[in-house]
Amino acid sequence: MKGRLVPVLIIVAAAAAAIWLTFAGGRVGPHAASDAQPTGAKPETALNFEQSNGQKLFEHYCAVCHGMSGGGDGFNAFNLDPKPRDLSDHAAMQRFSDQQLFAVIAQGGAERGKSNLMPPWGHTLNERQIRYVVAYIRTLTPSK
Repeated sequence: MKGRLVPVLIIVAAAAAAIWLTFAGGRVGPHAASDAQPTGAKPETALNFEQSNGQKLFEHYCAVCHGMSGGGDGFNAFNLDPKPRDLSDHAAMQRFSDQQLFAVIAQGGAERGKSNLMPPWGHTLNERQIRYVVAYIRTLTPSK
């Protein structure tokens, strides 16, 4: 009996892990749980949810170079040449679609013809998390 129990337990553990990874979006880390959107949320609530999650991700991954307000003045910015983009510059940011911002975040600057110092975050953040970051970046530019 004991000889058959161990393989069964291994299969059950593997199945549980596969189910967990499926619902965690394949991501393990501090932000995996923040992917879930509130059910039945109104569109404006969903947008606030995206921006709120995007802010947390931005502060964790992006602010070291772009700064907390997106001004390109993060504590690591002085080490970089070229300097990080000022994400709070309304005129400059209007030129980029959400898809373009998504692509730069996911693929990195070099892949998109931008600075090779902008790392690709597509292996760290999933698609939903990158959309959250884009939604938050859009809040950094003052409306004209």
